[in-house]
Amino acid sequence: MYGLTGGAFPFAADFAIRDIRDLRDSGEINMFLKADGNEVWLKSSTRFPYLSLIGIIDTAEDYATIRPKLRRAYDLLSGIASDDAFLVRELDSDGAVIFCARPDKKCALLLMGKFDEGRERREPCAALEGFVEVVASSIDGVGRQAGATIRVEFVQLELAMHAG
Repeated sequence: MYGLTGGAFPFAADFAIRDIRDLRDSGEINMFLKADGNEVWLKSSTRFPYLSLIGIIDTAEDYATIRPKLRRAYDLLSGIASDDAFLVRELDSDGAVIFCARPDKKCALLLMGKFDEGRERREPCAALEGFVEVVASSIDGVGRQAGATIRVEFVQLELAMHAG
């Protein structure tokens, strides 16, 4: 996710979309409430960090109207969140961009796995610039498909906690 190949963060570099699908298929991932009262989007049998861009779907339409639009545009990943999760993009670098949404129109863009989309460029901030491009295009694309504005309110690193 950060263009890192190890060391600075405890990322499992091999955590990839296939692992997300394995977790989804096992039914072991759900949104949950941590002991401190904070909601975390994922819970799984595997501990892994992911970056959450959390916000709202800003539109007068209710979620029941928005949901079919998102289902037509993206694969629905059943079972990786307590509500809806859509695969927005698989990254070349063995990661994924997932959009999660709830009936109250709270949402999150989740960046999972390894991010190094700027690897082919030699500029010092190529990975960061690539990251910003992926995030911006993903948010714009989801908003366009939903017919709404996706407003990111905050960004935080979360850890899928052990389910058992």
